[in-house]
Amino acid sequence: MKRRVIQALPALVIVLLLAGCVYSPKIIEINSLTPSSQLAEETPPLDSGAPDESPSPSPPPGGDTMVERLLPSAGYVRIGAPAESFQSFLRNYPLKPSGSPVLLHDGSERADAGAAAVLKVNLGQKNHEGPAGAVLRLVSEYLFEQSRFSRISFTLGAQFDFSFDTWAEGKILQVDGNSIKWVSGGNSSSGRENFTQYLQMLFRYVSIDTLKKDMSLIADGEISPIEVGDIFLGTDASGKPICVMVADLASAGAGGGRIMLLMEGGLPAQEAHIVQNPVDSALSPWYACENTGKLQTPGAEIDLGQRYRLKALS
Repeated sequence: MKRRVIQALPALVIVLLLAGCVYSPKIIEINSLTPSSQLAEETPPLDSGAPDESPSPSPPPGGDTMVERLLPSAGYVRIGAPAESFQSFLRNYPLKPSGSPVLLHDGSERADAGAAAVLKVNLGQKNHEGPAGAVLRLVSEYLFEQSRFSRISFTLGAQFDFSFDTWAEGKILQVDGNSIKWVSGGNSSSGRENFTQYLQMLFRYVSIDTLKKDMSLIADGEISPIEVGDIFLGTDASGKPICVMVADLASAGAGGGRIMLLMEGGLPAQEAHIVQNPVDSALSPWYACENTGKLQTPGAEIDLGQRYRLKALS
């Protein structure tokens, strides 16, 4: 009997090894404002809840998502992320074909976007989704996919709490000048169609000023390093406020530096996109992670000291 068990062990070991080497992505249908996305199980969730600092190898070039197409610069590898994290959600967000222009809400092209990749979003024909809306779309879609509905709540006006939970109870907004209040007349549903309608209303009234009310300023960058989802504020060439969001991170290893991808929307309403690095072509589209000073994107100057973290992602 012992001899038969020993003879069976090599075959069992081979089966287990093969099972551990097969990549089996978890497919999650989005079917909302965007096409389906694939949430890959890059690194299992950590028991401590802390971000995984161990580098994960980069896949071969090409593909329809950030993790497939936008490879880190030489010497860097992507930082590992739990499969259910916002970082993994963004890495696997669908992109338009390589070389696609950034389109405005009216279908025209933004010639000066300097986009390294354009996200596949259904922008719509109304000039509503500005810089703040582009950020909150992605955060809200992520939270909705995770069924964390109570976290989908943002400030409109001076202090009005526009929550998806209340919207899903069948309430809608009544806006009269600077006055906003809930009234009956909506759909009692937490389904995807009603969520889409919630986002369309959010885009109409959210701004960078109201976005600030839902974020915390990172006062000490040395203590709190840059994370995916962090938002930098700045101004575009005409002096209008703009915001960019950290969309991914890579590292040179223990003791090495970090680099990041940046995503932005804009005014007029336009497709969200990953921006190129106009200052360092060798690093582009990645940027060095810095905590102070100024950073230049193709269309804006960013104040690195003005880094915020959304409360919804805390």
